[in-house]
Amino acid sequence: MKLGLDHASPLLFLTLRFVLAALLTVPFLPALRGTWARHELLGGLVLGGLLAASFAVQGVALNLTTPSRSAFLTSFYVVFVPMLSLPLTGHRPRRASWLGALLALAGLAFMTLEGGLLRWQPGDLLTLAGALGFALHILGVGVLTGRHDFRRLYVLQIFSATVLLALFTPLEQIFWQPGIQLLWTVIFTGALATGLTFYIQNRVQRHTSASRTAVIFSMEPVFAALVAAMMAGGRSDFTLPHLFGASLILLGLITSSLGSRSGVPQDGDPAVGPRRRTAPSP
Repeated sequence: MKLGLDHASPLLFLTLRFVLAALLTVPFLPALRGTWARHELLGGLVLGGLLAASFAVQGVALNLTTPSRSAFLTSFYVVFVPMLSLPLTGHRPRRASWLGALLALAGLAFMTLEGGLLRWQPGDLLTLAGALGFALHILGVGVLTGRHDFRRLYVLQIFSATVLLALFTPLEQIFWQPGIQLLWTVIFTGALATGLTFYIQNRVQRHTSASRTAVIFSMEPVFAALVAAMMAGGRSDFTLPHLFGASLILLGLITSSLGSRSGVPQDGDPAVGPRRRTAPSP
């Protein structure tokens, strides 16, 4: 994201990213045929609106704060999910979910923060607003994919987010520097970080809880560090605080799974709504 924003304005870059992701949803368009359940269309559009708003706010904020602060503040969705679960879904998070989220957040602090948070920067509040949007999206996916066809929801999210971003792009001061670096970042973020990632989330989150999904997503900086080390030929910039933070995130993931069978959502977990009955796969 940070590299892409060096070569294009935030909303333009996000629009290019989501246009590519939308093109990759074409094989799922046949799923839109047939009878639609009540609120299915509205649910998909709301999820797409949350995606567009969250990414737009995060992208704009990245120009007003540092990548490390943005990474940590965005990770507050880990605690926003259980915090919002009871008022929005009526489900009280388990203690293990809370403890796992707090451990993951502490680990993210050790992995991402440079210089602390004592002095707030202009983009920090915007980044927190983006984190709130991502938390609402995780909760929404958890509820809606348990009730409706995840393929429809996936297509609606990507297309509606693309349209919204394109509509709002003319409102910013547009600039872009065409080149191989911009092309590479659009392909990577559009195909992998958007198209593939949100397909996987919509397909499998119905089999777990929103709180556990949020903790799993907190593994992002751990994977980022491992991939960076692989690309550097095995050399790593991991420090002791980074290793301690990664350990806390793993501990949070394990803790959030306590008291429930793996892969089976519990009624007390956030965003576990009534599940749609489906015929078993052949």
